[in-house]
Amino acid sequence: MKQSGATIIFSVLPVGWVGNWHENPKPQWVIPLSGRWFVETMDGQRVEMGPGEISFGEDQGTKADAQGNKGHLSGTVGDEPAVLIMVQLEETPTFEQSCRFK
Repeated sequence: MKQSGATIIFSVLPVGWVGNWHENPKPQWVIPLSGRWFVETMDGQRVEMGPGEISFGEDQGTKADAQGNKGHLSGTVGDEPAVLIMVQLEETPTFEQSCRFK
């Protein structure tokens, strides 16, 4: 669904799915509706989330690490698919400064 200032995407990640390293396509909020998923950052920190927990991603323009990875890794956790809503903002990403959303 395309709205003024944002695009809303519904996504179903299958059990056992792990994506490739990537940057968020745009600044975006990720809201899990069911199931669990994870995000792993380039410095090795991993956060698992489920319903009631939201994440904001704005990792555009990252510099590749020694293995050539950029952005983050994400995938599902557990034995059920992760159903997510992503609200991609039409905002220009911030670079080399704190997140503007508080």
